[in-house]
Amino acid sequence: MLIFRRIFNFEKAKVEQLEKRQNQRFEPNRDFPLQAKAYYAGREYAASILDLSSNGIGLVVARDPALAPGLHLHVELTLGQHKLEIEARIAHLKPLEDGLYLGLGLVFKEFELQKSYLQLLQPVVIGQSLKPMAAERVIQDDPRYIKQVFIAEPDSLLTVRMEAMPGSPLHSFEFMMLDSFCRGILRQGTAAPYALESREENSASQGKPVFETSGGLHDEIRQLFRWTLPNLSSAVPENVRVFLQRFAE
Repeated sequence: MLIFRRIFNFEKAKVEQLEKRQNQRFEPNRDFPLQAKAYYAGREYAASILDLSSNGIGLVVARDPALAPGLHLHVELTLGQHKLEIEARIAHLKPLEDGLYLGLGLVFKEFELQKSYLQLLQPVVIGQSLKPMAAERVIQDDPRYIKQVFIAEPDSLLTVRMEAMPGSPLHSFEFMMLDSFCRGILRQGTAAPYALESREENSASQGKPVFETSGGLHDEIRQLFRWTLPNLSSAVPENVRVFLQRFAE
């Protein structure tokens, strides 16, 4: 059932934090391969996803007078080979020109299902919440490069470097996605994913990279990177998007 088995292995305390921090609505990009269906009273509704949050989802379905606030239905979410079936309550609905908007509150009867859904949500949250750090706050620590930094929820950071001369192409990137880390240098042409070692909650020391590729960790970080790229916010310049996409192939 879990989307990821090596990363985003959230404990209950962490889930409660994510629920509070990610209860706003995030809009997945159309290129993000997440699909949805809704089921009520034996009928299947093809659905498009407008927004997602830690405890809700907004869907557009065909108009049907049988659907009303307060009703419970089932939502099926499919991402790659992963499929989640979640009970949901219609909190509100709104007629649209091309269908009916359903604002759904999700009902998680099992912690494992809730954790799986939050794992699915992370590529959207990380990508959509990216915003540039103020230039005066960026520490330019290498005279050979000019650094751009974008910050995101939850505890994520994208750093992009270009050579310090006019018209120079982008040189490299580092993308910390919660507790996972992915980097790439243009001359290598491919991303080098690795994980940050776990840190004690009250520890002031930073984790050091652990170059572990066993047990599927490498593949999971690469998949997270690939799913995050379609969801990059409009604050990320087009040249950065194109540059990062070169490492997703």
